[in-house]
Amino acid sequence: MSTKCGIAHEFMQFAFSGRDVKNSAIKVLVLAAISLTALSVSATESPVKASRPIDVSCIQNIIDVRDSSLAGMVGNWASLVKDALEKRRSALRDSWTITDYKDRRFAQRKAWSDYGKVLRGANNEKKKIRARIWKTFDNDRQQCKGAYSPEMKTGSTYDANL
Repeated sequence: MSTKCGIAHEFMQFAFSGRDVKNSAIKVLVLAAISLTALSVSATESPVKASRPIDVSCIQNIIDVRDSSLAGMVGNWASLVKDALEKRRSALRDSWTITDYKDRRFAQRKAWSDYGKVLRGANNEKKKIRARIWKTFDNDRQQCKGAYSPEMKTGSTYDANL
């Protein structure tokens, strides 16, 4: 506490050493705000709690299950999208052999439409599976003693882009 008083004393000397009273008053107000903040922070510090025992093998196992399931989901999605891309490529290439303009345009629109349907379906299914995997993980995690970390909740936001 004596260090804080020494700093405050030096600051007050600095604040009032100039002729400009307005600047000095602002400096004093800033010092008061800093002091009040420091006091409120030090007053709210709580004693360190003893950590609860953690079932490490339990949480490690459910992390393995979660991440293996997510990897499988991504693999299935990628396979569906790859097949859809190959079908689209084939259909678009074949469309250029059609001499009639209207028939060619119809074939091209159908190729894109079919591709879009598969892509939307794969993306929707991926979202449902991802949500189910994270929900299962959260339920399983609650069975593990002492296994909680805020990152377990926020981690699902990273996987939202999968």
